[in-house]
Amino acid sequence: MTTPSGEMAAGQDGALHGSSRRSLLQLLAAGGAALATPGLWSTLAAAQAPVAGGTLTIGADADPIGLDPVTVNAFSSYDFTSLIYSGLLRWNARMQVEPDLATGYEQPDPKTYVFRLRQGVKFHNGKDFTAADVKHTFDRIMDPATGSRLKALYSSVESVTVVDPFTVRFQLSATDAAFLSNLATNPNGCIVPAGVDGINTQPVGTGPFAFEAYQPNQQFSLTRFADYYEKGEPYLARVVFRFFKDQATLTSALRSRAIDMTWVKDPKVAAAIARTSPQFVSAPGQTSRTFPIWLNMKARPLNDVRVRRALSLATDRKACLDTVLGGSGKVGAMIPESQVGGYDGTGEMPYYRHDPAAAKALLAEAGYPNGIDLGDYIIVAANPLDVACAQILQQQWQAAGIAVKLVPMETAPLLSKWATGDWPTLLSVALSWTPDPDGIFQYVKSDSGFGKAMGSNDPELDRMILEARAELDVGKRAAKNLAIQQRIADNAYVIQIYQYPLRWEIWWNYVQGYVPLAANIRSFVRTTWLKK
Repeated sequence: MTTPSGEMAAGQDGALHGSSRRSLLQLLAAGGAALATPGLWSTLAAAQAPVAGGTLTIGADADPIGLDPVTVNAFSSYDFTSLIYSGLLRWNARMQVEPDLATGYEQPDPKTYVFRLRQGVKFHNGKDFTAADVKHTFDRIMDPATGSRLKALYSSVESVTVVDPFTVRFQLSATDAAFLSNLATNPNGCIVPAGVDGINTQPVGTGPFAFEAYQPNQQFSLTRFADYYEKGEPYLARVVFRFFKDQATLTSALRSRAIDMTWVKDPKVAAAIARTSPQFVSAPGQTSRTFPIWLNMKARPLNDVRVRRALSLATDRKACLDTVLGGSGKVGAMIPESQVGGYDGTGEMPYYRHDPAAAKALLAEAGYPNGIDLGDYIIVAANPLDVACAQILQQQWQAAGIAVKLVPMETAPLLSKWATGDWPTLLSVALSWTPDPDGIFQYVKSDSGFGKAMGSNDPELDRMILEARAELDVGKRAAKNLAIQQRIADNAYVIQIYQYPLRWEIWWNYVQGYVPLAANIRSFVRTTWLKK
């Protein structure tokens, strides 16, 4: 297959063919190759003669918080958007970028992408998909009134132009190593229909499954979209998510076959389930989740770097890792080791050593010779690992003269406080997989919504982030990303504890054709079928 320079097209195996070497390097720089999973691809390819029909029941640990991909903030929503919506590009089973609603693209210059769109695609409401929907989606993202977190991810997008009904041009203001990866990621690259309101509760996409019904705290159901563009897919007639508020009832439902598949957050629980029956298939995700403590630096006392550094020195990261995760992870920094330039848990990081005496000295220097009370430390009540880590941190900090009060909170109000900066001093929201390290750095960039909320104000850090985002050479970008993390640690803008797989997925062996992704979304339910 021959394609123009910079163009991407899909061959019969679904992989990329005909891409120029420059385009391939751009994809690798975005982190895709580092997350390749050839063994899982073999599992998918081995599934023979899929049988159509049936209902797949998935045990879920959290309800969605919004279903509009342009405005959604909660990871708990991504499982649902990944089956309802499609994007111009997507990740394949080897975590490489491939075409989806676009059939390919041309790149006349490093800052211009012209996408050719797939024809004959329909939205779930019967509306035809065209370039106008792509422009509408990105106009919403870039409109400040929308309040989309995606605006920061696509800050390099200068304009989106409809060339004709099935061609759209993206003009960037600068080279952007993260651009294609963001387009491929659900929900970051999901296309929503123009002229349709209310999709936050009544979603309308072009994905393999259409929204059927949602009963909060009970279940969420989807039905097969008969007009989905991939011939024969999906195989399943329905997908039902049932919600469980604790791992005990969730795992009990799995063992009794009340659900067909699930995932758990605790590696010890996953190992125990897998041991109970050879009919279970279990697969851990990539090391992609980090557990940070976000600091409100807008006012005293955390606007003083000495207090922040004292908090970092008072933290025994390795003890947290060993106690909470049983060693199933590594000490973390701003980006995990699965990303370009991610921290591997062993290199030197400023103020990472555990030194309570040095912490006390810094507090005294900052005017707190008798210690300090930082007040509320807000954590996600629904995540027992986060709560357990916070309890250990509370004890460690107390030994250095730093007092906190643990405040477990429901996810939705906690996310609202994080996004608006409405928290007194400390708050933990763990970060899951992102398509590119730049997406993580946006949380501390001075001009991003989250950066403003926490009081970030470091022009040099902002410059470093922009420079790394524009770097297409993988080795050079890795070095730049590591330098960014060192600056963050040196100023203790965020206290990072550890990194580990976000989920351990488990399913019965009659579930065929499914592939778990490092992205921790269930996109490959579209290829799943039941052998019962």
